[in-house]
Amino acid sequence: MKLAVCILTFIVTIGIAHAAGKKPASIQWKPYDCSSPLMLPEHEFDVSQFGKGKYRIDGEKSEGHFNCIYIVFQSTNSLAPASAPDAHESWFIVKGQKVTWRTYKTTVEGRSVIRKEALMPNILPHQKQGNDSDFIWLRIDADSQEILDRLTPDAEGVIQDAAEPGGAANGSELIRSQANSTSIGKEQPIARWCQLLSFPTVPSVPNPLDRPRPSRTTR
Repeated sequence: MKLAVCILTFIVTIGIAHAAGKKPASIQWKPYDCSSPLMLPEHEFDVSQFGKGKYRIDGEKSEGHFNCIYIVFQSTNSLAPASAPDAHESWFIVKGQKVTWRTYKTTVEGRSVIRKEALMPNILPHQKQGNDSDFIWLRIDADSQEILDRLTPDAEGVIQDAAEPGGAANGSELIRSQANSTSIGKEQPIARWCQLLSFPTVPSVPNPLDRPRPSRTTR
């Protein structure tokens, strides 16, 4: 029992540290794209805007257009190419809605990369002005699967935090994607750790002292 309590205390401490490990980005969304704060992991990341509705999040492995997270607000509900025959699909949840990633190998500017992208309706809080921000295109062009696996939960977390400020960080949404089901989500460590560290049920052993005593017969 003491071991279980110690482990639970350790898990809660990790959860608080993860929830607090966010910072407001130096550049924020435009209100017509999203009116919630743009929050980033506390270390290694920064953001830039390279056009209307176009944001890029850079990390320690970023090199120009590569190994970074693109978040583009757009009016069209389409991707180019429209289909990728060898693409692998995975998904994550935002405000109860399923968002589908597609992942495939391609060449960008003569460089072989693994592209992971998703298109979703703009369900983030925003001050609607026309239809320029009706959809959100998420994209990562990574040099390796390892880099892609590191950036994917961060991309998902940025969108989930924006969709429900304070919600995803407090465990209301599962941040890990369906494809990474064996990894621990960054923004819901408590629930996931409890799932992974569930203890087998030990059948209770009756205490012999609790057995009823035989009644005495008076003569």
